[in-house]
Amino acid sequence: MPPPDQTHKWSATWPTVIGMLAVLTLFGGMGSWAVGTQIAGAVVATGTVQVVTDRQVVQHPDGGVVGQILAQDGDVVQTGDVLLRFDDTFLRSELEIVDRQLLEIFARRTRLEAERDGLEVLDLQPPDGFAHLDPDWIASQLDGQTNLFTARLTSLRQETDQLNEQIGQIDIQISGLTAQLAALNEELELVNAELVDQTALLEKQLVSVKRVNELKKSRARLGGEIGQLEAQSGEAQAQISTIRIEILKLGNQRREAAIGRLRDLRYSEIELVERQLSLRERLSRMEVRAPADGVIFGSSVRTEKAVIRPADPMMFIVPRDRPVHVSARVDPVHIDEVHSGQVASLHFSSFDQRKTPEISGTVQRISPDTMLDEHSGLTYYEAIVTPDDMSAPGLDKLEILPGMPVEVFLKTEDRTPLSYLLKPLTDYFRRAFRES
Repeated sequence: MPPPDQTHKWSATWPTVIGMLAVLTLFGGMGSWAVGTQIAGAVVATGTVQVVTDRQVVQHPDGGVVGQILAQDGDVVQTGDVLLRFDDTFLRSELEIVDRQLLEIFARRTRLEAERDGLEVLDLQPPDGFAHLDPDWIASQLDGQTNLFTARLTSLRQETDQLNEQIGQIDIQISGLTAQLAALNEELELVNAELVDQTALLEKQLVSVKRVNELKKSRARLGGEIGQLEAQSGEAQAQISTIRIEILKLGNQRREAAIGRLRDLRYSEIELVERQLSLRERLSRMEVRAPADGVIFGSSVRTEKAVIRPADPMMFIVPRDRPVHVSARVDPVHIDEVHSGQVASLHFSSFDQRKTPEISGTVQRISPDTMLDEHSGLTYYEAIVTPDDMSAPGLDKLEILPGMPVEVFLKTEDRTPLSYLLKPLTDYFRRAFRES
């Protein structure tokens, strides 16, 4: 029988050896697993489902007062459906004022063109495009311009008639002067004939010199009177020419005045026509129509008579049955591990994870710079991931809606467990040894 001390020594050695072997086996197995096993790496990012053709904002370039609301949140609409109508009372009133001004200009322009062309009759008919105005008011405007044309033409004729009467009176004076000239010329011929006879008798000394001198005086007097009458006749002819020029001036002044007023009227008419076209175009936009098929949401128009400012978003339309993608937010620290064409795994957090399959996808593009989340103040890169197959079993019966949260696993290179364990330490020491 062995001694008691030897038995105690033998019983403590084997458990120690076995324990050491177990520890070595455990650490050896873990080390070989940590060094030899490859684990698929991934960058984890959060994302949301988006429609490829993003939601359509419903805006209006002019704004206005809401007259009728025809679509609310949740309504399904088709392209071209009327969503709301603006109150057009003010625009129609303004358009009627412009139309009235244009009709007045039309009537004035027609009258001025007739005066410019020297027409004797004004045929003023109601123009097209103004049938919506009051017929009595239209008739009053046309009659007013017709009466004005007649009055101005009558005034011109009266002035012309007065000047023609003056010409007639002067013609009578000229006729009288002509008759006087004829009589004086006849008398002058008689005096000249008698003077010839008396001069011959004087040479024979049969008559006195006095008689011959008297005849010479008579001839001189008659010559003076004839000259005076001829001058008066010339002056009368000049007066007639002057009066005829005045008659021509009356017509020219009428035409020149009409041309000047037409020129000024053209500018006003052009401005009013442009304003009319603008108002009609705005009236044609009183109905706000859906720019795309989809579902209404985010409507800010709740009541009629609400005032909408130009270009203010009134509501949004989420397109239906359109392709979707996932907008993932990548931490800037990991952006060097993400690239276009990278494989990704998508997990839809809104569905039951046990029944919802994992969907593979591909990174289509990455934002060229960081983006800022205004709520959290954090920056991120946006990665657009396109799912490979949204009709996979388990997803074909689920409704994927824009805005749903998605967990995105962007697959990177395979790494060993040891590298995962040592990376925090190596990063720490890398920074620690660089501190001054």
